[in-house]
Amino acid sequence: MSVFFKSYNLVSDSPEPLKWEDYEKKVLEDYRILLEQHPEDEKVFQDFFEKNPAMLPGAFGFFGESGHAPYNNALITQPVLQGLTTKVPDFLWIASDSLNIYPIFIEIEAPSKKWFNQDSTQTAKFTQAQSQIQDWKMWYSNPTHQSIFFQYYDIDKEIIEGKSVKPFYVLIYGLREEFEGNPNLNQKRSQLNKNDEIFMTYDRLTPNIKARNIITCHVKNRNYSAKYVSPTFRLGPVFAEELSRIKNKEEAILITEFTKDRKKFLISRLKYWEDFGRMKYKGLMNTGDWE
Repeated sequence: MSVFFKSYNLVSDSPEPLKWEDYEKKVLEDYRILLEQHPEDEKVFQDFFEKNPAMLPGAFGFFGESGHAPYNNALITQPVLQGLTTKVPDFLWIASDSLNIYPIFIEIEAPSKKWFNQDSTQTAKFTQAQSQIQDWKMWYSNPTHQSIFFQYYDIDKEIIEGKSVKPFYVLIYGLREEFEGNPNLNQKRSQLNKNDEIFMTYDRLTPNIKARNIITCHVKNRNYSAKYVSPTFRLGPVFAEELSRIKNKEEAILITEFTKDRKKFLISRLKYWEDFGRMKYKGLMNTGDWE
């Protein structure tokens, strides 16, 4: 098969996906309402981010976004760290660029929680959240655990070979209003960040259009199983190979907020794109081809 010819066909009259502009407006409004009505309920936000993975930072790295999608085009929820005896992270991205692999561990705490007491000392709850991150860092610093990590998440040696592995640890905690009008407290907050630790409030989160096709997955022993697909999800050649490695996609589509016609269409085209994704020689692929 020639690399100069397309080996796939798009359905031209498919039900259109949700436009990003409409999604962005809706998801930000939904997010605002949750912050107002459920600031003490961490589980509500766990579910919200699982359904809207584009809202979580780190999919394309930090300090300058990569053009590479996260591994398997997936947000991993409640990731297992084998041998860890404390609380697991809430989310995991396995991001990358041409030189590095970035495992990005994310912890979310309730928006209502405070960073500091009235005397400007750290609250016990914030210190506890920091301690959880230190537990993950200690776990990952063990070379044996690193090897187990990459095996568990189905990342072969050839993917890692020649690249540096640089983990990040992200804490999403509290609201910006705690620091408004208090520059000294805000400066104290900024000094908490380290090179590999990033602390932010819920106010900082916005949807990233580059993550519009992400699939939220559970992972168990190298097996990726879809829990949700993004409401803006599309099918096409670009992520077909990643799509072919994820199970349970039909069930995830059925519980995602699509129109009935859109659900039916996506499900009908899953096998076509899975088969394309498994092809060794795929020919020419246009990054603008979606359905």
